[in-house]
Amino acid sequence: MAINTRIRLEPDIEDYLRNQAQRVIGKSGEKVSGAELTTITNRLLYEHKLAQTMVRHEFLPKVLSWLKAIVPGAIGSNKVVALAQAEQPILKQSETEDFDFAIDFAAQFDEDAA
Repeated sequence: MAINTRIRLEPDIEDYLRNQAQRVIGKSGEKVSGAELTTITNRLLYEHKLAQTMVRHEFLPKVLSWLKAIVPGAIGSNKVVALAQAEQPILKQSETEDFDFAIDFAAQFDEDAA
């Protein structure tokens, strides 16, 4: 059975409870009494507990199974998966390539440094 106990609410928590009053009990936040604040608090705590239970029992297992499907062997398995290696293109230097531009470009920095 519930025991009547008085507690002091921090102003920000009281504001939050009053803002949730319309959604939880269908009453304007300005018209909410102290007893109704208790009701709102209890219902919000219950909603939070339900949400935690749903996340723990439904969301996390689904995410883990999704990850297992994407990356086989990544979670809960000791299998080694070989990844295909892509061939890297070999850059061939043209025999007729002119390095005059590169030499002129580098020379301007040498002049600044000197």
